[in-house]
Amino acid sequence: MALIFAHRGFSSRQPEATVAAYREAIDWAIANDTELGLECDVQFSADDQLICLHDLLLDRTSAEIGDAFEWTVERLRLVDFGSWKIPSPTAEQRSIVTLADLMAMVADARTSGASITLAIETKHPNPRGLDIEDRVAQLLVDYGWHQAGSPVRIISFSEDALTKVGRILPALDRSLLIEVSFGRWVTGELPQGVRIVGPDLALIKQDPDFVSRARAHGNEVHVWTVNEPEDVRFCLDLGVTGFTTDYPERVAAVLQQPSGA
Repeated sequence: MALIFAHRGFSSRQPEATVAAYREAIDWAIANDTELGLECDVQFSADDQLICLHDLLLDRTSAEIGDAFEWTVERLRLVDFGSWKIPSPTAEQRSIVTLADLMAMVADARTSGASITLAIETKHPNPRGLDIEDRVAQLLVDYGWHQAGSPVRIISFSEDALTKVGRILPALDRSLLIEVSFGRWVTGELPQGVRIVGPDLALIKQDPDFVSRARAHGNEVHVWTVNEPEDVRFCLDLGVTGFTTDYPERVAAVLQQPSGA
């Protein structure tokens, strides 16, 4: 069965990239006995920790403004990351997650038998450049998740980042994210050692044959962000094998339908 990745947690039900969003995704996966990947974006805080936050700025998803990398985690934990989506959010709906926090949640879920994995997007460009990959590697080594069979994959729009990951974390799956244009990857070939491509859904709609070209080179295609059942079916018919979505339950429902239904 194709893989499902909860985009910034269960972001259709909870404020994205909060404790609540990832908790909701894990609980849903357990309740439905479904393998689920948790997608997160990581960047540095002012005190050299990795935080899970999509935007470099705080403005869109919090009650504060400014560059996230200028804030310490201690200060960020006091910021409300929930009210933009939900009135009177709970503590977990307000709370940002560090990568260390999220890895602990994944480890606990896996210990209990849940099939939870993690897709870590390293954000580029950023003020610290490829330092992010080094820090991710340190955390993964601490968990023993740097070896074959790791529940973690690294995804990025940056070819340089994925090249570095291939050097320092050679056992991990890597996925090249693409938006706006396929550019030099239009043939379906990917950087050396990268076997998964993650195009925007809009690109696949513009050039559906890209999926067959990528598969002809032995590569998997995982598409983002796929929220509507008809788009899931469209992608499945093309041979897509991974879906990043704000609505894991919708994707799962389509995947559970008999072929041709």
